[in-house]
Amino acid sequence: MRILVNLLALTVAGLASADMVGRWQGIATLGPSTVAQGMDGDSLLKLQLSKAFLKTVNYTFDFKADKTFASLVTGQDVPRRNGKGTWSATGNMVTIVFAEENGNKRSQTLNGTLSPDGKKMVISINSKPGLPQTKLVFKKVEPAVSGKKTADTKKPGDSKKPPAAKSTGH
Repeated sequence: MRILVNLLALTVAGLASADMVGRWQGIATLGPSTVAQGMDGDSLLKLQLSKAFLKTVNYTFDFKADKTFASLVTGQDVPRRNGKGTWSATGNMVTIVFAEENGNKRSQTLNGTLSPDGKKMVISINSKPGLPQTKLVFKKVEPAVSGKKTADTKKPGDSKKPPAAKSTGH
């Protein structure tokens, strides 16, 4: 019986791992705040601007089968950030450990939850008491493809442009 339970646990962990491999894109959202109730007009405006700003930031993770990842953060008025590290998944729980960002050593761990269908991941980032919690919501946009550019190697303007229209002389 113990062998059967262990095999089942390994199978479930393997399914979660298989679901993670590929490209994920996400956005950040701010949850409700208990502080907002007591804020003056200027502070409420700042909170609304923060929520609007977060919608302009794009997050991309490329999770690889070897349990490593590359990440990219881009957006209007946001410095480009490339990250690298490792990931693991057990059941629907995901752990992402950054080792570097923009070539500099970085140590940060994020914990998230994978949806049952394996197409959505939510990472909650703790904030100060009373302030809104930040959630990173990711959707899987493509499975891993061998030889495809990843978040850490793709540069702006890498996409192929269609050929210019030929003039017919009219």
